Amino acid sequence: MRHCPVRVLALLCLAGLLAALPAPVRAQEKWTGPPVAGPASPPLSPVSPAPGADGSGAVRRQVSDARAFSATSTCFYGPQLDQGQAKRLCADQTRTKLLDAAVPGLASEPAVAAARLPPGDLRAFVDNLLRVAVADEEVRPVADGLAVGLTLRAETPADTLAERLAAFAANPELRAAALAETAARDRRAAEARLAAVPFGADREFRAMGMREEMREDAAFAARQVVPGMSMAGVKELLGNPPAMKQAVIGPESYVCAGYGRVWVVFRDGVVSCLRTRLDYVARYGTDCHCAGNYATILKND
Repeated sequence: MRHCPVRVLALLCLAGLLAALPAPVRAQEKWTGPPVAGPASPPLSPVSPAPGADGSGAVRRQVSDARAFSATSTCFYGPQLDQGQAKRLCADQTRTKLLDAAVPGLASEPAVAAARLPPGDLRAFVDNLLRVAVADEEVRPVADGLAVGLTLRAETPADTLAERLAAFAANPELRAAALAETAARDRRAAEARLAAVPFGADREFRAMGMREEMREDAAFAARQVVPGMSMAGVKELLGNPPAMKQAVIGPESYVCAGYGRVWVVFRDGVVSCLRTRLDYVARYGTDCHCAGNYATILKND
């Protein structure tokens, strides 16, 4: 048997010892390069803003097709009335004036024309339909009373016109209530015109250069004054009347202005007739009107 050299045996033992030792821990080097990108995320789909989030779509303006009307009055009252009474009376008068303007305007609407309402029913229906608001108001104290200037505006809702018209035509109780309310309103307007001092408001608000000298020539008045003229127009021609009477007959108010040998009779603020003298009629309980003895009437509407 051959024996291995001692040197070879020593080397083998040393190799075995080295193999048995644990492997040295190697420090990991830090990565200084750019970060490793992970899996790409899918692109986000665009998100629509919630409706109205920015306020742009929250409010939508709708163009209204409602019919609009307006009426303006100048009213003059004596010192016996306070401002509240004067404003109420002028409002009653202007409200009826506004209704007078609205009735023919709505009568041409196709739905209203097709309904063929009688004049009284049509007036009551329009009166019930109006939404009235004060557009302008002025109360001016003067030396001998109060002058009131008032403008009212009203709209009629077009979107419910046909529906309300059908309900009005089909319901007798609704129609009767509307007729009664309009009649009461017309009565208050007549009383308001009666309480007003004729000619005063035109003098205060318009400051027209009206002649103050009375012209007693009946022929002149008969030539110049015609039915349909306003109180202001008559006063511009003839001046202030030295005699005056007032009356309310039904829904109409009358003012009789005496200019010597001729009386100018106004109905609801415009000339209705001229007559040489007033004539008392028992069923009216007054002589301020355009009825009675027609031999005394010079001109009539």
